[in-house]
Amino acid sequence: MLRNVFRWGRAKAMTQCTCTPEWQGLYTEMDGQRQLALPRDEMATLVGYLDLRAHCAGCGAEYPHAWGLASQ
Repeated sequence: MLRNVFRWGRAKAMTQCTCTPEWQGLYTEMDGQRQLALPRDEMATLVGYLDLRAHCAGCGAEYPHAWGLASQ
């Protein structure tokens, strides 16, 4: 649980999307599977708890804003 609080030494990921238009689609990986991610006003609780990262489907840049998993 505390692993999410202390992130010392973590390399900074690219957060600048190079796609036109930016952030055409988002995905995250869970259990080796790609899952659709969607922008949100607030970060989803599950996303923070599992320390998931969303990435641009086009260029792979890490999404720097709040997001959540799409319902299936």
